[in-house]
Amino acid sequence: MMASAADDSTAVGKEAQESFAIYHEGRTLQLHWRGLPPLRRAPASRICSIGEGLLLLTTDHALYSAQLQANRSHLDLQLLRTDVVDVDFCTGSQELFVVLSNGSVQRQGVVFVGAGGETYVMGSCGEVFKAEQQPRHMRLYEEGKELLDLAAGNEHFVMLVAPYNLADDLLQLQVANAKEEPEDDRASVKSLSSDNSERSFAANTRHLLHQGYALLHTQLFTFGASNNGLLGTGDHIRRANVMRLQKLDSMGVCSIAAGLEHTVARTLDGRLYHWGLNDHSQLGEDVSSPMEITIADNAASLPLEQNSALEATCGDYHTLLLNASGQIQSLQPPPPMRHLQQSSTYAQTLLQLQLGAAWPRQLRLLMCSGRYTLQNQRQFQRQYHYYLSHLQSQLQLLLKHRQAVQTLEIWQQQSAADSLSVLGPLLVSWERILCLLVATLHSLEGFYRADFVQPADLLFICHYKEYIELFDGYTKAYCDVYSVNGFGEAVSAIAALSSPLAELNEESYVIRLFQQPFSIYQLFVQFMELLVRTQPEYGEHRVAWSEFARHSCISQELAVNTKDFWSSNDRNPRIVQFRRRQRRVILTSALVPLKLVTSGLGRSSNSFILFSDFLCQVGGNSLYSYPLTTLWVWTEDDLHLRLTTPEKSFLVSTRSQEMRKVWLDQLQSSIVASLGRPLGSPVPSARSTGYEFSREHPKFSRVKACGTWRKGVLHGNCYLEYPDGSVYCGELHHGVIEGYGKMVIPSSGLYVGHFKGGRFHGHGTYEIHNKDSPESEVYEGNFCEGLFHGHGMMRNNRYIYVGEYQANARSGYGVIEDLVSGDKYMGMFADNKRSGIGSCITNRGDYFEGSFSGDDLMGHGVAVFENDYYYEGELTLHGPNGRGEYYMPSGDACGGSGAIATGESDDTCELIGNKMFGQLSGSWETVRIQAGELVLNRRFPKYPSSLGRQVVDHNRKWRSLFNNFESDLANCTATSSSSGGNPSGGTLRKSTKPTLSTAQLWNCIAVYMSKQRAREGAKPGNYFNNILLSLPLPQKTSSPLAKARTTTNALSKLQTEAASALDFLGFPPRRIHSQETLNSKPGGLQRADSLLSMGHNSSRDLDSSSLASFQLDQSLLNSTVNGDESSTLNESFSKLSHNNNNNNNNSISKHMNNSDCSITSTTSTTSAMLEQVPSFGMASVLTEQDVASIRLYLEQAFKDRHHPLFALNERIANCFHYSYGYWKVKPTPILAKQAMREWESISRRIYRFVRKMFPALPEDYCHMEGSREVISHITLLYPLVLSEGIYSTLFVLYANKYSRKDEMYRQNLNLAEKLKDQELVELMGHESFLHNVMLDPKFEESVQMLKELQEKFSPQDMLTVIQRSTQLLTEAYEHAMAANAAQLNADNMIPLTMLTMLRAAVPHLGAELALLDDLTGGPNFQAEMNGMAGYCYTTLKAAYEHVTLRALQKNP
Repeated sequence: MMASAADDSTAVGKEAQESFAIYHEGRTLQLHWRGLPPLRRAPASRICSIGEGLLLLTTDHALYSAQLQANRSHLDLQLLRTDVVDVDFCTGSQELFVVLSNGSVQRQGVVFVGAGGETYVMGSCGEVFKAEQQPRHMRLYEEGKELLDLAAGNEHFVMLVAPYNLADDLLQLQVANAKEEPEDDRASVKSLSSDNSERSFAANTRHLLHQGYALLHTQLFTFGASNNGLLGTGDHIRRANVMRLQKLDSMGVCSIAAGLEHTVARTLDGRLYHWGLNDHSQLGEDVSSPMEITIADNAASLPLEQNSALEATCGDYHTLLLNASGQIQSLQPPPPMRHLQQSSTYAQTLLQLQLGAAWPRQLRLLMCSGRYTLQNQRQFQRQYHYYLSHLQSQLQLLLKHRQAVQTLEIWQQQSAADSLSVLGPLLVSWERILCLLVATLHSLEGFYRADFVQPADLLFICHYKEYIELFDGYTKAYCDVYSVNGFGEAVSAIAALSSPLAELNEESYVIRLFQQPFSIYQLFVQFMELLVRTQPEYGEHRVAWSEFARHSCISQELAVNTKDFWSSNDRNPRIVQFRRRQRRVILTSALVPLKLVTSGLGRSSNSFILFSDFLCQVGGNSLYSYPLTTLWVWTEDDLHLRLTTPEKSFLVSTRSQEMRKVWLDQLQSSIVASLGRPLGSPVPSARSTGYEFSREHPKFSRVKACGTWRKGVLHGNCYLEYPDGSVYCGELHHGVIEGYGKMVIPSSGLYVGHFKGGRFHGHGTYEIHNKDSPESEVYEGNFCEGLFHGHGMMRNNRYIYVGEYQANARSGYGVIEDLVSGDKYMGMFADNKRSGIGSCITNRGDYFEGSFSGDDLMGHGVAVFENDYYYEGELTLHGPNGRGEYYMPSGDACGGSGAIATGESDDTCELIGNKMFGQLSGSWETVRIQAGELVLNRRFPKYPSSLGRQVVDHNRKWRSLFNNFESDLANCTATSSSSGGNPSGGTLRKSTKPTLSTAQLWNCIAVYMSKQRAREGAKPGNYFNNILLSLPLPQKTSSPLAKARTTTNALSKLQTEAASALDFLGFPPRRIHSQETLNSKPGGLQRADSLLSMGHNSSRDLDSSSLASFQLDQSLLNSTVNGDESSTLNESFSKLSHNNNNNNNNSISKHMNNSDCSITSTTSTTSAMLEQVPSFGMASVLTEQDVASIRLYLEQAFKDRHHPLFALNERIANCFHYSYGYWKVKPTPILAKQAMREWESISRRIYRFVRKMFPALPEDYCHMEGSREVISHITLLYPLVLSEGIYSTLFVLYANKYSRKDEMYRQNLNLAEKLKDQELVELMGHESFLHNVMLDPKFEESVQMLKELQEKFSPQDMLTVIQRSTQLLTEAYEHAMAANAAQLNADNMIPLTMLTMLRAAVPHLGAELALLDDLTGGPNFQAEMNGMAGYCYTTLKAAYEHVTLRALQKNP
């Protein structure tokens, strides 16, 4: 029986204004709203019939009472309240239950549901529960399930529940990452929506499948006071607990409804089931178990939209359906009127507190209560009913065949047969598609019934990428099985088993079974075609689905062709060996002829087979395979193609241009696909992938290569793994190791630095290991042709050497610290021995200076001992050796006139003692006179007159460092060793200094900075940061790359490290094994000792993640080389150079943590100024603006670790530190002047390089026009490069030199600290009014300013501090003496300065002033020293000398 929604024509206009229509016994009622404006109401959420009256609840929480008029065609409605969430009426107890928005319940009911799905019971329900007094929480279903809907009749309850996340194992889904899904995103079907765009792609896919799984695997639970068929258990036995209807498990039940004595359930695929009593003909017959409903006998003659039910509801004794046309359809005649007077003892009711409808945004469209029926009005999307009904049919087919799929899953898991195990991925993908279809149907049904109106909210539109990914996975899994005749083999295996399903013995059935899901996405394509006609903004989605459908068809065709190919070649073992599930046959020369062009006259019998991952060449007795990822193809003429691989290049020919085009197109598209690029993309000439060379390759025999290729040649960032275990990660140019890289050599160690022609060349760090002893060595410096050559530093357990090398030997100027004896030598070397002028400082503090030969001091020289004895003449390190003078002081006879004022106290001080001269011999402990005299009580200077005459010229020191630096910078633009060689790097025979123009220099700086940033960039494609290399090396296992090869090969085992380390102390010097190799083999780093046949290199496109194939065991890493500011290989051996015998003079510092020579901060704050070539400082005239800009540029350059000036500064600081700042004993003060002169030389050479950058700078110095400012290396560079470490090194030497005066100064400071201001003034013998000056606040400011002197390093800053302190002191005097109008004069200036000095208590002030005096000596500071700054500095020095004249003593 049909009840039309518009039977009463007079009510049509009224209905159009209302959100719902109400019927009474099938007739439409006109609604009259009393006391309410004529507005469109919210949709209804519940109706309750109470006699002839009616309660109506809308979704906006408004509760209305309705009364039927006498004419039974009008219904009067009146608003009761606006805070009602739910309402229900129990006919048995005649009680009304109302749930308010605050959660309270007006009159307790029998069962009600909380917002979180928890259930509470009250009253009694047979033996299931009894709670007469108050509500009691009761779990009516097991944990891990979610309550979707709840319905109740007179004596029974029905619950619809769905599982939580139980699909991970079945669908083989990865557990969600907490970062991707931070909230508790369980597979609640109520949370299924299309607006969650914050989840990742993988999380969205997982979420979709979980929703579909939950919707499909819903379950029904029933319980009641009695049974009589009401519970659907198939019997009438009374139950005392909750029962599950297993018959409807996993059927996709989506909604339920209950009458007084029957229940109806609807599934997502449109089927209806009912059960219960038939006392009032509501079922046609008694049904105690769920039975599918046939809508009507003449259903076939009805329109399709009237055959499917969108919703079902139950009256007391009848069932109504809402079909897809929006019409209400009754399954049986209305019951007789007499049933209204009947009531049951166990009449039940339920309340759903904030539970709402079963699905989000879904509202019940049809509700019944008593004689009333309510329909919420909706405008259905009827043009899309075709797709809804066909998707429902697809779901019915999949569910029908699901038992067969589940049977295959069981056999596949239990059987060891390969023919069944091959079905595993396909079976999982089939289950995923089923879950996806269920989620799609639910979404499309909501769109059809207008629960939402935007097509963008449809799941297969909003998440079309995830859908396509899942369908693409299914297509691939299906084609993988089909292409190798997997279905036929599976059926053959099934035939040997006792199959409960006879259809599984038919291959055609199994194929149709797995082809069925391909019909689903075709409906999506058709849907999008229809949608785009009216809404063209969805064209992108239509194109995506159409392209996928086309690609899917192509994949299926390829699978068919591949199956036919294997079938036709099943007896050819050479071809069958390539049979793989993932492999497809694209084209063969049998189908489209292709011949190999040979140089001989005979015809080629080679044939070609293009697989999806490699090209196979089959000859008479040969077979070769060329991976497509490393295959390049070009056209040579109308009929020929040129094919290039990493190991060979050959020419092939076709018969016509059309055939050549077919092969070219198929080769190019297959290469693009193998590289993982979108179809239609151009074939890249440069690509990143992996390859294993064959044993016949002359340079990379059996080398596994991963990196960037260009036209068949490694070019760019690459990773190489040699068969002997050596590993290289870095740059290659045209197949040659060249540029920056890292190499692990198991026989020797780890190298990080520059290469050229396959050898170490340029600046680098070599960490050398020795398997026979725990001793290790680290060399950091310059290489040439694989050998130490140029400036470098070697550190091991025995010594630290910083200086020049030539062909692996120490040669030239250097500094060596013997870690065993504690001696330090600074001078010239030749052939690993001390040879030439130099100086040696022993562990006792003795100083030797002279000419060395054969590692010993020979000829005339100077020796100064710690006890102030000294010797001039012929000598060795062990004692005098010829004519000389030996001075043995016994006391101090220092005159003191002028020496103190000039700061040269030690140099001019005289001593009294004995003097021995003549022919002397013996040891330094026992000097013997062979022929000479001994005179007593003679006066002589503290130091020898010839001291400092036989030391290496300061401009000669570190010459190779600057030459190597400029060569490395010039070589930044060199890209190939084949372009004429290194233009400036030189060779072992000759080293030339590069000559660059200003433009060329700036170009080199730009390239240098770009490369430095690329090496340190933490980008996914950066090989240097993704691969950590170190020793010892672990034994390697097969990598993923090797596992992908057509012929499985075990990767070579990496050898354990075994070689002796460099030993430069012995004679002759030993050479490292790897250096022997690098020096002797002209081909560079080549390994050809073991071979591997070519032709089985099936590789894949490898980007940054591909490097994991060769990743080393990180648990064994003992050093990391990442090229950042915190990791140089020097640190890995810090224990060798910074052991427990540290400096004994660390207390003498400028309040720094250490005396390390880190010149500038390594924090890089790159300014835009460094990103471009500056225009300032290039003209012939230097302006003040140019100077300011140059200073700003240099300040940023010295701080930016990517700039070459930063690297130069770091290397210079390292040399200076190991020369003058690294001591196990108290350093000799003799070195103070030498260190200062050396630093001035270094600064001048840095300045010369800066002048090349800015030619406008003066060669020496100049005065700026209109000002007294001097521009020179001191004023420009000292504020930048005279850093904390350099200044601290110099300061320690000066503090030792002036320790005598500073000790007096320290004692006086200790006494002054204990005195009050007045007492201090009296003790110093100053005028009493100076005490008033000390009380002035400006005096305290002057003291605090002077304290800052110990925090400044550059001379300009120190002079500024002294001048500012003096100005504040002057202001304090003028303010305190304002009443007398007194002016500060020289007589009062020095006493006030003395008081300020004693209160500031700057430690080692004498050393500070002496160091400042040397730093400001020369013409650069002449203007400052002649002005106020010089006057203030002179005053402070004079005050210091007055304070240290005598020890202060407090009067008793």
